[in-house]
Amino acid sequence: MAKLVELRQQIKTVENLKSITGTLSTVAAAKLSRTRNKADGLRVYSERMRRILFDQYESLSGQGEQGRGPGGSDVSPLLESRPEGSKRTLFVITSDRGMCGNYNVAVERLALEFRDESERAGKQVSIVAKGQKGVKYFKKRGADICHSEHWDRAGVTTDDIERLLETLVDRYLSGEADEVYCAYTRFYSPTRTRPVIIRMLPISLGSTDATRVSAEGGGVEAPVDKWFYEPSFNEVIRELLAIYLRVQVYDVLLESYASEQGARMITMQEATERADTILQEHQVTYRRLRRDAITIDLLGVLFSAGVSGGTLELSEEASKLAEEGSLNG
Repeated sequence: MAKLVELRQQIKTVENLKSITGTLSTVAAAKLSRTRNKADGLRVYSERMRRILFDQYESLSGQGEQGRGPGGSDVSPLLESRPEGSKRTLFVITSDRGMCGNYNVAVERLALEFRDESERAGKQVSIVAKGQKGVKYFKKRGADICHSEHWDRAGVTTDDIERLLETLVDRYLSGEADEVYCAYTRFYSPTRTRPVIIRMLPISLGSTDATRVSAEGGGVEAPVDKWFYEPSFNEVIRELLAIYLRVQVYDVLLESYASEQGARMITMQEATERADTILQEHQVTYRRLRRDAITIDLLGVLFSAGVSGGTLELSEEASKLAEEGSLNG
């Protein structure tokens, strides 16, 4: 009897867990549906922005413009290359909560490996963390966390973008960081994501491939011969750089958020399936034990009636047990 009571409690617990995991999976799927289209569209927009900036760089180089500093530092400080720089800022994007498989672990390990390699090379690395999981991870490992924040319940917001953009750019312009990198998870599909590290600052305009296939599919694009800038090249490029960097921050946040929701959706779906399997096993065991208990009770009644030599009259309760036994057996 004690075993039956214990099994009933276990069945109730598994049913509650199944309800929770099913709800979390549904919520994650809804958030992913809203985010993945934005992430896909913004990735295309970001690549197009990069191509526009590269075209301007190639056009200016082809015109033999003079007076440009190394790496275009006279155009914008965001283009300034610092070869001797020994300070790096690593922007790490994780989640606030778990229950999303190895999503956090994968990007945290990649970021930790980057930090260790940089320190072995004599570089100082400070961490800008988005997501409480990353904060806890790097605090345990003695990292220098210069800025941290959690996720808004609405996901990626304009305030998040502006605040993080200001933090990263201020650290670079003030000299607290000579290079700014970002460790995030690139989203391809709910079952396919990949943690990567990219350099955000300084922005490099000259690292394009020599040839590019045109959007129309008509072979290689011809270089642009002449551009006319109004009011000036510097002002146009500064405006484009500001837009591009803002789009890049938005892009890495959206990709990471979509990856988190996709990982949580898959993990919770698997947990729901496991709970359903365990629930079925418990229910089968419960029915078998209950049937055995009913059989024992009936045998006891029959034995007592046979010993007394009287007529066999089953009590109302025994009759119910017998009926349930025949139905469940």
